[in-house]
Amino acid sequence: MKVILIGHGKTGVAFKEAVEMIFGKAENLIALTFAPGEGLKDVCDKIITASSGITSDQILIVTDLYSGTPYNAAASLVLKGKAKDVIAGMSLPILLEIVTKMNSTSITDIVKGILQDSGTFTTALSAEMQKQEEEDDF
Repeated sequence: MKVILIGHGKTGVAFKEAVEMIFGKAENLIALTFAPGEGLKDVCDKIITASSGITSDQILIVTDLYSGTPYNAAASLVLKGKAKDVIAGMSLPILLEIVTKMNSTSITDIVKGILQDSGTFTTALSAEMQKQEEEDDF
């Protein structure tokens, strides 16, 4: 399995670097950039080039923003059978989840797990403090 990371600017590159700080070299992650002035076709071409030689059912694309150009390009490729799936909302917790499961779990199961667990990836101090106060009241 290969995971293509693409978002606005150098988002994909930055997230790959962050993953590598934690896990070391992540050769199964392919980081792409999306520069000002590039459009849907440019992103599609980058993804196709990056995924050359990889069977489409072994390609997961992760983008930064739902309905942004990287997501729309990835979605169009998934619909054409050139990749297995695309996840929007790139974050370090999501990528760590993918990396820890990518050698033992299918893309379908990884996506299901991320969608199921996505609420646990985000919190705010105020919410955590409220939970603590409620627990202390009992």
